[in-house]
Amino acid sequence: MMFRNWLIAATGLAAAMLLAGPVQADLERVTDLKALKNNGDAGPTVVMFTAENCPYCHLASERYLGPMSREDENSDVNIVKVEMNGEEVRDFDGETMRGSELGQRYGARVTPTVVAFDTRGNPVGSPLVGIAVEELYRGQVNNRIEAARQGN
Repeated sequence: MMFRNWLIAATGLAAAMLLAGPVQADLERVTDLKALKNNGDAGPTVVMFTAENCPYCHLASERYLGPMSREDENSDVNIVKVEMNGEEVRDFDGETMRGSELGQRYGARVTPTVVAFDTRGNPVGSPLVGIAVEELYRGQVNNRIEAARQGN
């Protein structure tokens, strides 16, 4: 009887995993923004400045920016993240600095902060700081994506 209950539970779990589909990868982490321009990916770019121990960053990445980066309608936009830590990151202009310094350069004082860049690597629009109202967050990120596309 105990084995039967275990078998039913295991079968249910396996079915749920199959129905859920493949697990999606997290938002791509980059350390070289200039390479995006030079590798033929010179489209507009949206960067989420993040921190490893930031629960809101994980929420933004897993629920919003990660899935949005894989949507067909966003295939023309680089949607990536940069860790605001001591790791070296190369900016669009080729200058290398710590991720925290790069974030501060573009107004990221807290995480998550989302900044849009045009095809030349110039910041456009205003940064999206934090997640004030989760129900509005996807629309706010979409506004940054559109600003990046339009270059303003």
